[in-house]
Amino acid sequence: MTRTCHLSVQQTHLLEEHVWISADTDQSWAAGGSYLTTRRIAISVEVWDTLRLEEQERVTGRDKVEGAPLSGGDEFTEPDFTAVNHRGLPVIDDRSHVFRTHPDNNDGIRMLRRGYNFIDGNDAQGRLNAGLFFIAFTRTPDRLARVHRNMARDDMFVEYLKTTSSGVFLVPPGTEPEGYVGQGIFA
Repeated sequence: MTRTCHLSVQQTHLLEEHVWISADTDQSWAAGGSYLTTRRIAISVEVWDTLRLEEQERVTGRDKVEGAPLSGGDEFTEPDFTAVNHRGLPVIDDRSHVFRTHPDNNDGIRMLRRGYNFIDGNDAQGRLNAGLFFIAFTRTPDRLARVHRNMARDDMFVEYLKTTSSGVFLVPPGTEPEGYVGQGIFA
């Protein structure tokens, strides 16, 4: 079954700017490709689950049920980091995960990303071995590294997370007729 993907001009521009390796770099041999970074991130579920719902939402910066930013909207609404509550305090804490990882707070860096939950039974101490398998496509590996450094500085969520493995892979561009995968590297 073939799926057709229709992207807006803005979406295409964002992919070109943040995901695809450009022909005008010293890696022109990989133009049209991308870098894939993977991370297996375990979460201290037993500790996380002891937090009140309000604290979990403050740490993530999102509504736990809807996935919306605490500033309102739905899962896909851009967070409003200037929104304040009735006491004049920011609705989204500047140490929340959404704040620390958002492009507005990372020199505009965006990535094509996806997380997949995993549960691998229990560890040797009987704790749940669960978390997120995170993948991200970026035009250079250092883009994700810069966002990760921002998280490491002050993201409250990091206290509950532990990266157990990671990898960075070059994904070569597609092929031209009569071409082959990786031709720009080998030719």
